[in-house]
Amino acid sequence: MRNDLFIPFYSATYSRKYLTGSYEAKQISQAKTKSYQVCSSFMYHLQHGQLYFNQASNAPIEIKPVLLFYGAVQLLKACILTTDPNYPENSQVLAHGVTTRKRKKSTYRFLDDEIKIQKNGLFSHFLDKMFHMKHLEGEKYQMLTLFSHLADMHSLFGRLSNKSLSFKGERKGNTIFFPPNVLDHYHMTVNRFEQYLEANINDKAAKVKVTETKEYVQISCSSLPPLWNSNPWLFDCDKNIYFFQDREYLKGYSLPELATHFLLLYNLSMICRYEAEWWGDLIHTFDGIDFPYISHYLDVVEGKLPLIISSFLEED
Repeated sequence: MRNDLFIPFYSATYSRKYLTGSYEAKQISQAKTKSYQVCSSFMYHLQHGQLYFNQASNAPIEIKPVLLFYGAVQLLKACILTTDPNYPENSQVLAHGVTTRKRKKSTYRFLDDEIKIQKNGLFSHFLDKMFHMKHLEGEKYQMLTLFSHLADMHSLFGRLSNKSLSFKGERKGNTIFFPPNVLDHYHMTVNRFEQYLEANINDKAAKVKVTETKEYVQISCSSLPPLWNSNPWLFDCDKNIYFFQDREYLKGYSLPELATHFLLLYNLSMICRYEAEWWGDLIHTFDGIDFPYISHYLDVVEGKLPLIISSFLEED
């Protein structure tokens, strides 16, 4: 990860001022006092998260998922403290808040595996505090589905499955240009597509204007969503913008990208720690189709997740 992403926050003076402003904007009482109480914890979580990610960049793939998951947890806790100065209020929010099913070793495929959301824990807590999302208890997500919602994985999907998942757009300010066949894929008129985007965009106050020409579909937005909360758009590590070719991918999936990374890293870290035989066979025999997805994903998340965290902190 870039070592300069969190540099401003390694000043207690700056971090206290930042936290005070964040609490005041959210009308949290005693903002200045609480910023003093939380400041050290906030900075240490960022620092420890960065240390985990830096170690992961030099670690072999055998242990990389563990380092990346614990790094992600530290960075998420820092983000939570910008919105919830009382974190952790109880032991319930200290659990991870997700669970995986028992594996059948002879037939197990990572891409088919599922992860289930629990009522309490870090996962539900950061979704509530950072994204105002609740009531996901019992929801299940397949690993292949999680991978498909990451723009950085789409090129690999195309190579391995011979299927294109998304349109790549060209962005100029708050205007995005997509290929003209996007309307055909969605079976929508310009007006209907405009309404569809406004209904699905995270910023409900944002206004969208769609214009069609022979060369492109132009989407002008009053404001584009940030990297940390970008639905329905997808961004890759280079901040290129994408949009699903099939709207079925957007149905029933509202997780922000941070949540997608949390679920994938949790499962991979559990496999890495507790399924040593399967994990070792995967790495050294290249059997099946899981390895390319996992290997590429670990390279992606190492740089991508800190960027998303930085985007959240910059906007907060």
